[in-house]
Amino acid sequence: MPLPPLLKPYFFTTTMSCSAIILTKNEAVNLNRCMNSLDWCQEILVIDSGSTDETVKIAEFLGAKIFINIQPPPFIISEQRNWALKHSSIMSDWVLFVDADEVVPPDLAKEIQSICNEVNSTYDAYELTARYLFWGKWLKRTQGYPNWHPRLLRKGSTHFEGGVWEHFAHGVRVGRLLTPYDHYANSKGCSDWLHRHDRYSTWDAEKVVAFLESGDTKDLGTIRKRTLRLWAAKLWPLRPLARFIQMYFLRLGFLEGWKSLLFCLIYAMYELITVIKIIELQRKKSGLPL
Repeated sequence: MPLPPLLKPYFFTTTMSCSAIILTKNEAVNLNRCMNSLDWCQEILVIDSGSTDETVKIAEFLGAKIFINIQPPPFIISEQRNWALKHSSIMSDWVLFVDADEVVPPDLAKEIQSICNEVNSTYDAYELTARYLFWGKWLKRTQGYPNWHPRLLRKGSTHFEGGVWEHFAHGVRVGRLLTPYDHYANSKGCSDWLHRHDRYSTWDAEKVVAFLESGDTKDLGTIRKRTLRLWAAKLWPLRPLARFIQMYFLRLGFLEGWKSLLFCLIYAMYELITVIKIIELQRKKSGLPL
């Protein structure tokens, strides 16, 4: 297949001490836009999970360093990020993790460059927040902006924990950057969303069942939003309704129009799939048929 027509030769334009790492699998539709927003980085490293489209060819054409790491299922994002930190020969002092469906705007790039140039930084890692774009609309209320994600770290200072919903390891000094990046939430369509969230729901259901059996909150797999996840595990049959009420009414998502309504329904469906998988796991453990 020919390369997309919008591709342009890629050049690194500065020696700022920041490397960008992009985790990919079949991201040909997104990669050019993402990498073009990172032309201020010293290097870009693409950690691919076994793409079958043009992802690797596009990354090579745009000047990225390519690494392949195919995890045995299920794919755990914290493990892939840690693999990247350990095995991808990072040149810079700072590392920025960006997903292929995300873009770093110029104002955020300048803020990150400023941090990377500080001699004595107050923090060793930073959480960033996203403008969550769904069919071209920023769902600011629906997604509870700001919504923090661990993305920038000083090399060697920390690692990731938490499985699917990853966070920095406990004990590291973590700051927050208020300038958002852009996340194109549905850039590969509904089928891709369903595939990814089928994986997430399996992981989620397994953690809930483990917690219900042991009563140990460590089985929930993360300290990120621990209280919320604890109640979601205890009241798991109510998750679909609770998620919809939280996003559409409590966060005032209804003010963001019909796109918000569909988005909230999709996430309520995710919670329903998780509930079904919890029931299936419990029935299997009890020797009951599905």
